[in-house]
Amino acid sequence: MDKARLTAIGQASAVLILMAFGSILMKIVLYDVKPLTFAWLTVGVGMIVMTVYTFLIRKEKIPGGLSRQVWFYIIMIGICNFAISKVSRPFAMERLPVTTVTYIGNFIGFVTMGMSIFILKETPTLFQILGAGIAITGLRIFYLEAPSANEMVGILFILAGIIAVAYTNNIARKLGIITQNKLSNNIVSTLAILIGGSLTVLSGIILDWPPKISGWNNWGIIIYTGVFSISIGLTVWNHILRTLRSYEASILGASTVIYTTLLAVLILGERPAINQVAGIALMLTGLVLVQVRRGRVSDILRRFKQPEPSVQALGDEDAGVDK
Repeated sequence: MDKARLTAIGQASAVLILMAFGSILMKIVLYDVKPLTFAWLTVGVGMIVMTVYTFLIRKEKIPGGLSRQVWFYIIMIGICNFAISKVSRPFAMERLPVTTVTYIGNFIGFVTMGMSIFILKETPTLFQILGAGIAITGLRIFYLEAPSANEMVGILFILAGIIAVAYTNNIARKLGIITQNKLSNNIVSTLAILIGGSLTVLSGIILDWPPKISGWNNWGIIIYTGVFSISIGLTVWNHILRTLRSYEASILGASTVIYTTLLAVLILGERPAINQVAGIALMLTGLVLVQVRRGRVSDILRRFKQPEPSVQALGDEDAGVDK
């Protein structure tokens, strides 16, 4: 493995650990701070940091002549990521253990895959379907008993964030296609957070002013989340995607649940049950399988329709050529 890839993996792992620590801190601060307060203040900090980094430090400029379609995708990325996902997560964290929030949040990959069938017209592979089935089985094992009413509300908040981010993942790919990946990731991320974040901050000012924050430790957690979990996390992740393949980044991202679980045990005293550990293991196994791109269902159905394929066609399929 070359040095650039090792560096990217190291950077990704460091950021994921910082973000996992941020989830623990979020759980702590929500004992004293309302979820809406936490959401709009952290997003506000992220907006400031991203603006300074992109426009003042890197001196990047918004390119002229962007089409309405490009602007639509950027706006939707902003709304889904920073006006829905970043608000729903603290409300979920208030009602659920931090390990559970991170665990369910990792199902974004499966929802993204399902949406891609309709948005990007992509057919899933047999391995991807198998991976989704294993992950869903893991979810059933994780919850041997039905969640309480309060937990169900938290799960609904997580699902809202998952659906929003999964939709973002798909339209971000479409954005890359129509711009031929020539539009700066920093510009897209900064515009998205300024657009979606403005809605979150405005809602916070209207509904939650003045913010009630007691103690510098709570302010420190809010600033930490805005800087590391939102701004630096977003910037570094965009950077490593220039080196790592998407499936490598996805598998690395899924490892957050391991870091979060370990930190939750050490700092919060959470003790996941054996069935929850088994559920997490099955979910991670499913995520690995989802990254396998060979053996598309449409290709297999096409083979059934062609009972006598040519020798060359069989050779291509055996080699894993994606038609």
